[in-house]
Order: sequence, then structure tokens, then C-alpha cells
Amino acid sequence: MRGYTMRTAFSAVLAAVLVSTFAVSIAANPQAKGRYKKSGTTCAWDANDSGPNQCEPQTPGRFKHGANNACVWDATESGPDQCKPPAGRWKKDGSSCVWDAKDSGPNQCNPRQVKH
Repeated sequence: MRGYTMRTAFSAVLAAVLVSTFAVSIAANPQAKGRYKKSGTTCAWDANDSGPNQCEPQTPGRFKHGANNACVWDATESGPDQCKPPAGRWKKDGSSCVWDAKDSGPNQCNPRQVKH
């Protein structure tokens, strides 16, 4: 009987540890849901989908709200843009597509184009 009680207690502790670890991993990565999906020649973020990415954008990242109401590019994040900068454009730089906040005119490239 004592062995049964010890196994039951051990199983309960192990289950609690696993649930806690899973909860912490989800909280540590709030962007875990979503993936990039190919849509024609673009690679679009779909926050309501899951599974492996279908593509990789030419320039990973997104515009997000920064300090002092600024709209800044964050290359470490994925997802839809949170804002649109008031000035600037995407420019070709060799085989890359880079944001230049001090330039104007039409975009020379699309950062969400599927990376080849």
C-alpha cells in the first residue's frame, strides 16, 4: 500500500512540474501561435494558423510601436505590422530589401516577398 501511495504522489508532482513547464514556455513565447504562409509571390503572416512556415519573407520583422510614439522596424519579431511609419521607403541593397526612414519615393522592393 505504501508503494502505491508513493507512486501516486510522485505522479502528481511530475504532472504539476510538466504543466508548469508548459505554461512557462507559452508565456515566454507569446508569438508561438501563427506562421508565414505563401500567398502568390508574398509571404504573409497568419496569426490564426499553426504548423511549420510555408515560406520565409525576404526581410523578416515587422513595424511596431516604439518609444515616443515612433514606428520602428523590429527584425526579431514576426506578425502583422502594428503601425506604418510616416516617411521612408523600402530600398534594394544588393539582394536585400532594407528600410530607409530618411528616403522618399515609391518602394523599390517588397520585404514580404518570398525569399528564394
